[in-house]
Amino acid sequence: MDIVKATVLYLSGTGTTEKYAQAFAEGLPHDVEVVPLRHDEEPPCEFGPDELLVLAVPVFAGYAPKFVWERLAHMRGSRTPCALLAVYGARDYDNALHEMDERLTAKGFRTIGAAALVARHSIAQTIAPDRPSASDLAQTREFASEVATRIGALDSIDDASAFSFKTVEVHLGTNVYPQASDACIECGTCASECPAGAIPADDPSSTDDKTCISCLRCIEVCPVGARSLPDGLVERVTAMLAHEGADPAKPNEFF
Repeated sequence: MDIVKATVLYLSGTGTTEKYAQAFAEGLPHDVEVVPLRHDEEPPCEFGPDELLVLAVPVFAGYAPKFVWERLAHMRGSRTPCALLAVYGARDYDNALHEMDERLTAKGFRTIGAAALVARHSIAQTIAPDRPSASDLAQTREFASEVATRIGALDSIDDASAFSFKTVEVHLGTNVYPQASDACIECGTCASECPAGAIPADDPSSTDDKTCISCLRCIEVCPVGARSLPDGLVERVTAMLAHEGADPAKPNEFF
């Protein structure tokens, strides 16, 4: 099979998923477009059999954020090969790859490869603080090249191997909503950077908790450190993850 174009779609709050998405794009031998998923930009909707879709998302409480599927509601493939990247904070990717594979298959895509990639935890940032490392990104570029080779070796998408990703029982946590302190200078950086549009441009010190997806982008980009999570939350999450076996040295998994 010949691929004429690859599209890498990604959602990234604290920047780690974006790093993995960019590394995968760099490893592909095709013409590549890298597209962030945002509330104010329409993602590509139609993909042909000679295109490659790459979907890179963070794992929130065991799944891809619902926002991803809302933005991709009208996306359709036509027996289109796809690669899946689930980026998680050193504990587990749980149901994310299974969900991504199932949803994209229903939209006309066929999984050719997938990866569960370890990154600094978005809330407990002392867990895996140096991930993705240079080695992680090199592995991701190499995997992208391998995926391209797999596709090139196929006579038909029907010849692609089937995948069976794990499913686990997940106890969903409570959503968290960053808030601004009195240090906010109302510069609007958080409002313009919020992928979900949860921060009003005319009132950037507020947050719409019905729209917020808890990606923590606003905390990451605030130039004066005025946005933060509720008191004690980081400590509680850090302790919970340590109890549940989060491992900063956990290896990436490639399928």
